[in-house]
Amino acid sequence: MYSPDEYEILAEACSVACISIISTLFGRKLTSYDNKFYYIRTLLLLLYTLSWIITLIGCMLTSTNNGNTVSCSFSFFNMSLIYTVTKILLYLYWTEKLYLTSMTKTSRLRSFLYNFNIIALIPYVGIIVLMIYYRVVYVAEAAPYHCWIGYKWPASITAMAYETVIILMFTAMFAKAYYYPTQDQQASQHAMSISITSQRNMIIGLVALVTSGLKYALSIAYQDGLRGLILTCVTSLDVTIVCIVIHWVTAHPAETQFMERILPQQSSSDKPIKLEIKQHQEVVVLTELNSKV
Repeated sequence: MYSPDEYEILAEACSVACISIISTLFGRKLTSYDNKFYYIRTLLLLLYTLSWIITLIGCMLTSTNNGNTVSCSFSFFNMSLIYTVTKILLYLYWTEKLYLTSMTKTSRLRSFLYNFNIIALIPYVGIIVLMIYYRVVYVAEAAPYHCWIGYKWPASITAMAYETVIILMFTAMFAKAYYYPTQDQQASQHAMSISITSQRNMIIGLVALVTSGLKYALSIAYQDGLRGLILTCVTSLDVTIVCIVIHWVTAHPAETQFMERILPQQSSSDKPIKLEIKQHQEVVVLTELNSKV
């Protein structure tokens, strides 16, 4: 009778712990919004949701990896495709956060920095293609038929290099806002909140750099593949640690107060002003006519 080895037991415990942590964070974040959902908040909830999905799928597949080609293949796509989409959501979140903290009056579509950050994510399409083409997915022919997954060097090195560049780029942008703020940021009433938010997002970047670097380093070191449950566990730990740090950042009072004040202004910055001016002009005209009569 087959009994799970120590790696399977640790992987299952790791997945269950990650699911529990992300579920708790998701619940706390959802209840803190008070039914006020904006684009950046939706991105954050989607990030939590996909991270939870990664850990849930990893938990289910860990116990079925051995001798199961379908489970082994799903483990690969879970730790590569869904993981990559989760990272893209993080970068979209950073893009929106940089735009909000810049205190610029330029719209998103006319902001060079905003458009540049969006365009910088397009190469991930090619990276996903490389991951699929140079994938390592197979089940051992000898008992207990372990599942092995990973990437060949062209995919793992490219993914690691580009992800490092992207994370360092966003981290440098937050560092610039913290150490060398613009005049608009310095003159803003939210100057202190912007400084704290930028500093803490730098920490997210450094943590994400370490966790993703470890994941890809394992793929580079084991060109013939690593046991599926090990890479699944590492991926679950990666997204969970990043979610914990993000929650720590977004729960800070300075961050919360800044978002509560700036988001309503961003969502209603055009039409109400024009309408008030128009109504004011109409009242003036009517007053002048009445005075003449």
